[in-house]
Amino acid sequence: MKDLEITIIRKPIKNMYLRVRRSGDIEISASPHITQEMIESFVLAKWSWIMAKRQAVLSAPSQTLETDEILYFGSPLKVKRLSHSRVAIKVEEDQLLLSVPRAYSDEKAIVAAKNWMFKQLQQKITDYITYYWPYFEKQGILSVEIKYRQMTSTWGVCRPTRGTITFNKNLIHQPDAFIEYVVVHELSHLLQPNHSHRFYELVEFLLPQWKEFESKKV
Repeated sequence: MKDLEITIIRKPIKNMYLRVRRSGDIEISASPHITQEMIESFVLAKWSWIMAKRQAVLSAPSQTLETDEILYFGSPLKVKRLSHSRVAIKVEEDQLLLSVPRAYSDEKAIVAAKNWMFKQLQQKITDYITYYWPYFEKQGILSVEIKYRQMTSTWGVCRPTRGTITFNKNLIHQPDAFIEYVVVHELSHLLQPNHSHRFYELVEFLLPQWKEFESKKV
């Protein structure tokens, strides 16, 4: 036990919980009322299990996500997990370089990657809206509230009476051209609520190649 780093975290909980981190260090959560002697007895009782678990954790490859692939703006990327003191994510050629602390579980690393990707999607959609917005301002549309959520049957929903557009978070997997088409499509509903002939005239006026862009969906 002398050569093993054990971190004790005091929490208002009834039981003690033990965790072997990716670094091999031990983390114990315990109530403030649990004494040091009780914690040591707990560790000794679990010692064989701790050693076996620690060996398994330390011998596991650090880049456990490398076999995974994600579709990022229409391009398949291989996920490469790297150890770093802080979260840093970037795309380099055909790889998503996912730098996270070694103590991160795969699940936590995936959450970090998804959060980063969502921010990229938000920025891309914001850029497209900013590009087309001057036309809608001239038509008297003063503002629109943008929302995001997971959807299964549509890429976007515009509610003109509420002044809101909700985009599907899964657009992160679609090519830029298709995303631009979806943005133009939903913005056009602010002026033309249904899919009338006038609606498609407006879409074509704003994005003449809209049919080509729509066909880019993967």
